[in-house]
Amino acid sequence: MKGNMQNVNNSSSNITSMSTENQVSAWLLSFCFLLGFPGNIVVVVIIIRYFKKDNFTLHLMLSLAVSDILCLISLPLWIYSLNFEWIFSRGLCKFLFILIFTSMYSSVLTVTLMSVYRYLVVLHRSQWAKLGRKGERVLLCCLWTLALILSSPVMAKANVVVKGQGHHCWRISGLDQESLAILLCEILLGFVLPFSIMASFYFCLHKKVNQTTFFSNPRLARLVTTIILTFVILWFPVHVINLVKVLAIAFKSTNPSVSEKLIGFWNVSSNIVNSLTFLNSCVNPLLYVCTFRLLFQKSEKQDRAGTSTLDSRL
Repeated sequence: MKGNMQNVNNSSSNITSMSTENQVSAWLLSFCFLLGFPGNIVVVVIIIRYFKKDNFTLHLMLSLAVSDILCLISLPLWIYSLNFEWIFSRGLCKFLFILIFTSMYSSVLTVTLMSVYRYLVVLHRSQWAKLGRKGERVLLCCLWTLALILSSPVMAKANVVVKGQGHHCWRISGLDQESLAILLCEILLGFVLPFSIMASFYFCLHKKVNQTTFFSNPRLARLVTTIILTFVILWFPVHVINLVKVLAIAFKSTNPSVSEKLIGFWNVSSNIVNSLTFLNSCVNPLLYVCTFRLLFQKSEKQDRAGTSTLDSRL
């Protein structure tokens, strides 16, 4: 999961040297920060400055960009910790965990809401119109509140621990039953449920797409497909790793040798896989560029037709 950083600071007992997986993770996180942070800042500026404030699609993209910024802004501290050790306070450790998890859940919820909105505004526009601008703002506030609620349990588990010769900001696992419940909830709420909703609404939309003129532009269809594929490609591996740990816990009493091998695989791969999820924050601005281009083109067509407002049905 995007914020699943419980093992991201898993350095060796000698803090002056780094394992190969930690080196790869540090380079990936550095790349994500250098590319994604300024990219999302530019996205926020463009949306606020150049687009109308009554376009709900742009509000959703703005929500995504803000969640990406909140996540990426913490990366320099994690990179330093990977290279050396955690020298900061326990309070900052807890704060960064809840910041990352909140941004992760808000990102997932926003993408999910975007799929629902796209379906309703194209095929049932009058139903969505009943919500109104005020209702849309309330919906976004509820989205971020829910993200904060879902991420709050991690605050109790995040702590600074001593291992080897260094201090590390980790998420303490606790009892096996507790870890199992947490991991299963993260897999369900962070991937299975939102992906099922997204896939269902996009499938229903594409099923009727040829019956409407709205999706006659093949670039828009490619954008929809890209959003889904990006979500699957960049989020699926970390949930597979979480599932590996679930299996390791399940086999702990019945087959200790298999459990040990699974835990070993998880320890080696979790750093790199968790780092890869931050690439989603780098890819999002590229997807926004495609959307902005379509919005500008649509606005120009409407201007030529004498229309004064920008259609928000994207």
